[in-house]
Amino acid sequence: MARLAGKITIAAVGKLHSAYWRAAQQEYLARLRHYTDVTVIEVKDFVGQGMSDGVAMQREGEALLAAVKDARRVIALAPTGKQMDSPQLAEFLRKQIEVYGSLAFLLGGPVGLSPEVLAACNDTLSLSLLTFPHELARVVLLEQLYRAATIIGGEKYHK
Repeated sequence: MARLAGKITIAAVGKLHSAYWRAAQQEYLARLRHYTDVTVIEVKDFVGQGMSDGVAMQREGEALLAAVKDARRVIALAPTGKQMDSPQLAEFLRKQIEVYGSLAFLLGGPVGLSPEVLAACNDTLSLSLLTFPHELARVVLLEQLYRAATIIGGEKYHK
């Protein structure tokens, strides 16, 4: 098993409220940690806190960017981002870790990421043309990062 010499941070808006999302996150974090250092940081969800969605999105974005200020490369997850298949994601991940060492992936909450956050990121990826609840998007991202790590390591999981 090849270990990726880098650190991945996933900064996400809100907590995972359902036990099944938390269990899935823990499962993929445990698997992924065999390949690289990975951390999930949850920032406050401001939607429904008595402010407009735009203000909530701005506050969430500020918190996300503050949470990953030490990352050398910041990648947003948004519907408008580049789409890749799993082998392409593996190659992207390998190159990013090789060149930058520390990566951060940003996942917005129910109202997404602000234009300011998207502009502050070095790259934007899309998990799908489909719309996912933010909890599912987090689990899908973790699973795809794990799958990418197995591809990089030449292992069989991805087949």
